[in-house]
Amino acid sequence: MGECGAYMTNKTNLTNRTYNKVMIINGIKFEHPEREEWGDLAAFMKPGAEADELIKKLEKLEFVESVTRAGGFVNIRLKTEYLVERLEKEAEIEKGLKGKMVMVEFAHPNTHKELHIGHMRTLITGEAVARILEESGAKVFRANYQGDIGPHVAKSIWGTMKILSEQNKTLDDWEKESLIARAHLLGEGYIRGNVEYEENKEEIDALNISLYEKDPKWMVIYAQTRKWSLDYYDEFYQKFGTRFDKLYFESQVAEAGKKNVMDNMGKVFEKSEGAIIFDGEKYGLHKRVFITAAGMPTYEGKEVGLAFAQFQDFAYDKIIHVVANEQAGYFKVIIKALEMIDSNMTGRQYHLSMGMVNLVGGKISSRKGEVITVDGLINEVKEAARLLMKDYDEKIVEAVSLGAIKYSVLKTQTAINVAFDLKQSVALDGNSGPYLQYTYARTRSVVRKSQIPNPPAGRAGLKSQKLSIEHLELSIEELNVLRWIYRYPEVVQEAAERYAPNLICNFLYELSQRYNSFYNKYSILNAQSSKEREFRLIMTAAVGEVLKKGLNLLGIEALERM
Repeated sequence: MGECGAYMTNKTNLTNRTYNKVMIINGIKFEHPEREEWGDLAAFMKPGAEADELIKKLEKLEFVESVTRAGGFVNIRLKTEYLVERLEKEAEIEKGLKGKMVMVEFAHPNTHKELHIGHMRTLITGEAVARILEESGAKVFRANYQGDIGPHVAKSIWGTMKILSEQNKTLDDWEKESLIARAHLLGEGYIRGNVEYEENKEEIDALNISLYEKDPKWMVIYAQTRKWSLDYYDEFYQKFGTRFDKLYFESQVAEAGKKNVMDNMGKVFEKSEGAIIFDGEKYGLHKRVFITAAGMPTYEGKEVGLAFAQFQDFAYDKIIHVVANEQAGYFKVIIKALEMIDSNMTGRQYHLSMGMVNLVGGKISSRKGEVITVDGLINEVKEAARLLMKDYDEKIVEAVSLGAIKYSVLKTQTAINVAFDLKQSVALDGNSGPYLQYTYARTRSVVRKSQIPNPPAGRAGLKSQKLSIEHLELSIEELNVLRWIYRYPEVVQEAAERYAPNLICNFLYELSQRYNSFYNKYSILNAQSSKEREFRLIMTAAVGEVLKKGLNLLGIEALERM
């Protein structure tokens, strides 16, 4: 590229900061201008001799079409030939995170409850973040930390046993029921235990202590109901295309966490009214209890045991906790305490703050019993999808439904609440997963109809020699596609740096709109010349390849037909 440097990041350090993809030309950082009509790249330079000299150099570069000045900005328009050449590299991702070890901890459904749509968001987002980081070269470890011990379990078991007693049934009687039915029973048990807790506090608290002490009277029931939950969750992980390298549980890290806290008494922790606390107020945070006066480790105490167990399994450079933003204060205290316990933990922990998921019409609350379960949501979306796709089999309906749900979650910035609109989620003409899937299927249909033997998934094999656009006048719509598609690698890198799948959603939606604007106006297979036909086929295949790769990063299936 002569004097033009490669696309590069400012720095690779796995932090959630503002990030700009830039092209370095003669030591000046050029970025995409706010408005595309100004040019493809722009940089601010104080007017004067230095800027004049730079412009003269830029005008001589082989990939530069023109250079203009607007106030203090120098704008570059790239040559069409250069943009066409980029079609061959549109899906090549810079491995800027190569060598980095990143643990992504997500999902976190507590056992003895149903999976609600809040958990669904962390599941979908965590998997997308993991895939994006892997695409950028990082070695990723998928972790899931679940609460399988504590008051919520005691409430669920207590309530479930009450329900079974009223039904004159046993747990074994329910073994023949589906995983969802058993999970629903436990969910109803939790609601029952939660609602009736105050009037049965002594009994439920005693059950909680018995579970911690592994009282044989309760362990058979505990083990059976715990397995019901884990089997139920595993079915959803498979459905959503997620796998975990390891499942961590509160019951397994509680004792180690308690010991670590006790070992750091006086240094990090202190006694207060019989409990062991971390006085975060000394550091601009707030006080939190790590071990209760009764000697029980709290969530905070268990986190201490978890952090070191995870690091022992996978010596991460960074661990990303994909957790609701209401836990922001909690994580600030946890991270500070861990760094004081062991300076090696400094800078390794990161909380990716997640907003709530709301259906248009109301907020979700599991404590009040107003639970919107994931299986219930999937069924509703499937019904809506079937109305649009009556002639297609259930596999396609399933893929479209999951694509609709995932995209509806991922297109929103992680810290912002998601307003899930059922109708918009399955729209084939809006900012939705099915719209992207439909656009990809359209590109594949064009390639198939071109009658090229064994049409490839991408542009490979569509041409036997280097494409030339000499004497070929491209339309505004074609240029709009070219001016967008070459940005794909930088968008992936930015998404990896910021842990932001929504950036890929935005890019794919814009690409789909640009391609469909072209498709609706011009013929591809019946173009006026063979050269024009060849170019449009190559561009179509390239768009399809980018859509497929981008959808895969989001965990959405790219469908060959719709």
